[in-house]
Amino acid sequence: MRAIIKSNQGVAVREVDAPRVRETDVLVRVKLAGLCRTDVFVAEGRIPAKSDVVLGHEFSGIVEAAGKNAPGFARGDRVTAMPVLPCGRCALCSAGAQDKCQATTMLGIDHDGAFGELVAVPVSAVHKIPDAMSFRLAAYSEPVAAALSVMKAGLKAGQRGVIYGNNRFSHLINRILKAYSLDGVTVFDPAAGIPLREGAYDFAIETLATDKAMHELMLAVVPGGKIVLKSRKHEPVGISLALAVKKEITLTAVNYGDFGEAIRLMAEGLIQVDDLLGPEHPLEEFAAVFERSKTLETQKVFFNPGA
Repeated sequence: MRAIIKSNQGVAVREVDAPRVRETDVLVRVKLAGLCRTDVFVAEGRIPAKSDVVLGHEFSGIVEAAGKNAPGFARGDRVTAMPVLPCGRCALCSAGAQDKCQATTMLGIDHDGAFGELVAVPVSAVHKIPDAMSFRLAAYSEPVAAALSVMKAGLKAGQRGVIYGNNRFSHLINRILKAYSLDGVTVFDPAAGIPLREGAYDFAIETLATDKAMHELMLAVVPGGKIVLKSRKHEPVGISLALAVKKEITLTAVNYGDFGEAIRLMAEGLIQVDDLLGPEHPLEEFAAVFERSKTLETQKVFFNPGA
């Protein structure tokens, strides 16, 4: 099959062997795969990955085959998948808390991903999608599940909130909050030149993690307020412990919400995301697409391996 491969020699579209399907795997023919900044960081070597890895982790497609111990799926099923995979062996996994596993691995980093014609995924990570749901929406399930995690932070309707950062992800979070009746939340653009009001918000959600952003958010929340940490920045970010302690601020970090719920929100029209979804490209255009993604954050772009 054709796939975008990250190797020691760089990134290229190559012909590679189709995935080997284990007994507990589902083999999916990829219809669309979304580009995430994580994919770009892996391509650049900023995130370590296994050698000769197929990049990509946000996707939708059609089941090609299912292993003999992968019940519930058949050829032709329309699916997407959660790309972060629990280890299945630790105490948390054994206790049924796979969502809290600290030994997770990920498609496109530790396992071959979705920037190819086929991808093999453990059956436990695969989710069917409704017949009426487009493959574009289904391929956006992972970002929606990541944004949905803010609802784990104990936010309540009627509270005053601000989302720090004017980007695709901040607007997605805002739409999810509205779907759960948290109206009146402000999306703050730090590039607009208007200062963030101090002591004006019960909670703040960061989507842009910098020392400056964290300081402004600590000033912006009320004493006893909450800051929800959502970015996945790999470099350390500084905070003022003295200010956090003085104001008794709660810092709450959230990872993913329920993947099935993310699919339902889009499939039932509870959130609208079509304007956040951008163009589709053949695999061979990866270099230009990767480069543009470093500066353009308004729309999600996709690869179509069948193009």
